[in-house]
Parts: sequence; C-alpha cells; structure tokens
Amino acid sequence: MTTDGMVGLTPTFPNKKEKVMNKYLILSDTVADKKNVKAGDIVELDIDEGKALVNYGKAEISTAKETKKESNRSVGLETSEAPRPKKRTKK
Repeated sequence: MTTDGMVGLTPTFPNKKEKVMNKYLILSDTVADKKNVKAGDIVELDIDEGKALVNYGKAEISTAKETKKESNRSVGLETSEAPRPKKRTKK
C-alpha cells in the first residue's frame, strides 16, 4: 500500500531511525513528552507529537529564539540599580 495517490495521507517522517526534534510554543496547558507544560513555554518535541499538538490547537512551531532570564543579584551595591534593602530597627 502506498500513499502516493492519496491526498492528506503523507507520513510525518519517512525514516523512523532518526528522531527529528523541533521547538514548539505551547498555547495552552497540556502534557507534552510525558511532562506537564504551561502556556508560553517553548519545548523541544518529536515531529509526530508536535504535529499532533499543532492539530489540536495547543501548540505552534516556535520561530523565536529562547532567551535566558538575566539575573542581577547585586542588590544594595554601589553599581546596583536596585535600592538598598531596608533593615529592621532595634527595639
């Protein structure tokens, strides 16, 4: 049986020996890759699972690069932008 003449019955990935991963933006809370994921997360999924989530409307292919959150822990230093923390007064 071949799918050459049939429209819509194309295999997602013909060679199952290699797993190809894509990054997907999660649109609503769901389970992906046997893990709970929240809306707004960018996760790397297998093509088959990713296409299933896209068809359900729970994910879309991510085109944005994942950015790391910058942490500035220098609170109260002279070079810090944050104000000094308030200290407790003695009784």
